[in-house]
Amino acid sequence: MDEGLTLTRIRGIDIRLSWSVVIIVALVTWSLAIDTLPDLAEGYSDGAYWGVAALLAVGLLAALVAHELGHSIVAAREGVGVSSITLWVFGGIARLESQPSTAGSAFRIAGAGPAVSAVIGVISLAVAVAFDGLAAAAIAWFGVINLILAVFNLLPAFPMDGGRMYQAWWWARTRDQEDATRRAVSLGRTIGAIMIALGAIEALSGAAVGGVWLILIGWFVREAGRAELDQVTVLGPMGAVGVTEVMTGDPDTVIATDSLEAFVSESVLGGRHTTYPVVAADGSVVGLVNLQAVRTVDRERWPATTVRDVATPVEEVLTVDVTASVADVMERMGVDPRRRTLVFDDARLVGIVAPADLARLVTAVKLAGLDAFRGVDQPSA
Repeated sequence: MDEGLTLTRIRGIDIRLSWSVVIIVALVTWSLAIDTLPDLAEGYSDGAYWGVAALLAVGLLAALVAHELGHSIVAAREGVGVSSITLWVFGGIARLESQPSTAGSAFRIAGAGPAVSAVIGVISLAVAVAFDGLAAAAIAWFGVINLILAVFNLLPAFPMDGGRMYQAWWWARTRDQEDATRRAVSLGRTIGAIMIALGAIEALSGAAVGGVWLILIGWFVREAGRAELDQVTVLGPMGAVGVTEVMTGDPDTVIATDSLEAFVSESVLGGRHTTYPVVAADGSVVGLVNLQAVRTVDRERWPATTVRDVATPVEEVLTVDVTASVADVMERMGVDPRRRTLVFDDARLVGIVAPADLARLVTAVKLAGLDAFRGVDQPSA
């Protein structure tokens, strides 16, 4: 899924819009204007139907944001950061910066979204009573669709909200997060298969759009569930491996005041890295620079542009202590798997972790299993 265009920022959370949402807006607007609204409220002009349909399509996107904000606000209260909310073709996704630490926390975070949708639905239906004609029909439709959204999301099909609640319930019951995830994913994949079968039947019966949509949702549930199970089963073993086992120790650094021309000629051309920690004259780390940042500067400006001018400030760089586990790094890098992580021993830079470093270890864990890593020495506290 692409990260899309950042529209705004709410409570420190980026609200993003994937280009695939254009499909949703177009389909919803077309369906409402052509069929739904004329059936619910007769006698209005085509322009009125299309105008109200467009407003409802935008309103639906706002409702999806509210649904995800419900997850996000509760997550923040549970100590789980949220970096962004992205609207895409299958709805909305709140990107958590880490996983809930307890089953109860996971349950509350998962349940918050459907609760918000249900409240919006009930309030909308109550407001619709005060209107008549096309306005009443539109508001009532908005209420009903939010109630449907709440109920649909409560299906125990992991990774949908209901599936996460089911996983959290099993987690609390068995005290085993991985086993609970396996059970939830298994049930979710079964439900996904049923969705695909029902969608195929619906498509063959003549409702092509609805049938294909149900097939796509079923496919998404099955594939997303398997991906999340892979993450959980990998993160467990990663907790047994210290970050020092995967990092590049004593990484090459560049001086903040060096020009880009000097950086490219002295470090890039003779080196083998694409990303470098940036240090001040006193040796303190002030940022991270990569070749992509250099490419954004016109060649003729390289002599007058310093490395620090294009570097990412250290405050925006992922950092961990030398005592961290690989699982800690993976959870933090999960927000943006392209990012590097700097490893510090107090204030001293001791290493850097790239996505490729983690990918190699993940492959090794999947091939050899956790037992191969039981004897790995952990960094001392």
